Amino acid sequence: MRVGAGRVALMLRLNLMPWRERQRLAALRRLRLLLLGSTVIALFGVLLMDQLARERAQRQAFGNSARQVAMTKLGEQLEQYAPIDQAYEQVRAQSAALADLRAGQGHVVALLADLERALPQGVQLTELKFERSRLEIAGLASSSALVAQFMRELERADGLRELELKRVQSTAVGEAFQLVALMPAALS
Repeated sequence: MRVGAGRVALMLRLNLMPWRERQRLAALRRLRLLLLGSTVIALFGVLLMDQLARERAQRQAFGNSARQVAMTKLGEQLEQYAPIDQAYEQVRAQSAALADLRAGQGHVVALLADLERALPQGVQLTELKFERSRLEIAGLASSSALVAQFMRELERADGLRELELKRVQSTAVGEAFQLVALMPAALS
């Protein structure tokens, strides 16, 4: 038994604590190096992201200044075209006025055609006067009956309303008359 007791004694003499302590210290050093390495890598990552963000901001600032210069040049060009725009607007206004006159010409022609159709034999017109929405008609008729017939024909026509006989006067040539009528707004 002595031999067996020696083995147990020998085993008891082996102290594994320093080896474990060395392993623990080595693991602690590796952990510290890993933390230090991670911190350095994170710091470099943050610095890299900062540098990229600064470069992007510089590119945007450069792009914005280039766009501002281009907008200034376009503004100057637009100022050069301002008189042309004004002239164009004046031409458009004149064109609209001419179109209104052309449209009104058709109404005046229709009114004159109505007057011609309503004019009986023996009546002649001496004066037509347009003032805003009023039409004054002066003429000579061989009799008062022809003036009455002329008025009836004019009342049937669509171009005039509120026909009124202002005066009838006997002259050596015939009956001189004056009529007043209102024209529709489109004709005035």
